Amino acid sequence: MLDLAELSGLTGLLLLHRTDEMELLNAAGLYRAPGWDSCPLALADVDTADAYGLLIKDL
Repeated sequence: MLDLAELSGLTGLLLLHRTDEMELLNAAGLYRAPGWDSCPLALADVDTADAYGLLIKDL
């Protein structure tokens, strides 16, 4: 089985951890709508925003 480095080399795609060549996140904040905590995708967005230290506001 190929590892990520081999796969990256074969496909020519960048590894996600190489942020010097790719901007992964371009946001200033996240607004949460009521009920966000019952949606798995919203939970993931909030976790990501929190990990990057973005401002999180409830609507």
